[in-house]
Amino acid sequence: MKRPSVFYSIWAVFNNTQQKLLENLKKKINKELKGPFFPVHMTISAGFLGEEEKLINKMQLTLKKLDKFNIELEKYDYKKTFFQSLYIKVKKNNELVSQKKIIDKVFNCQTGLFSPHISLFYGCKNNNIKNEVISSLPSLQKIIKIKSLCLAINDEKKLKWEIIKKFQI
Repeated sequence: MKRPSVFYSIWAVFNNTQQKLLENLKKKINKELKGPFFPVHMTISAGFLGEEEKLINKMQLTLKKLDKFNIELEKYDYKKTFFQSLYIKVKKNNELVSQKKIIDKVFNCQTGLFSPHISLFYGCKNNNIKNEVISSLPSLQKIIKIKSLCLAINDEKKLKWEIIKKFQI
């Protein structure tokens, strides 16, 4: 089933230091590749609709069921898709998958394919250009602590993303 162009999602965001490092990395890449602006995040669940107040209430209930967790970064990578053009691949481990299952159940999301990643660039560029950019990037910190989850609204037609509310975990 095709999802609508405007929908809600649940994002993981990072501690202030790590968030700032990733934002600076994304800015460096976007300065060269000229992609749209979006906050650095890792999408856990996406594609659902509803009234914001009800979704916020669902998120507050969800937080009671979740544990704090870390993610493990694997490598810089890219695809020939607009929204996964250049990113950091995140290891899909049991801890992350179990957190996603809890969120998906509460928000009644279709789980489908889950390819955890932190996007650094949205857009269409040649793979050679992306390889050049990746070769200039610094080494990755392997483990990142998830500090917060966010309810976000996505408008993929207008290329706009906005955090509605941030929740500490």
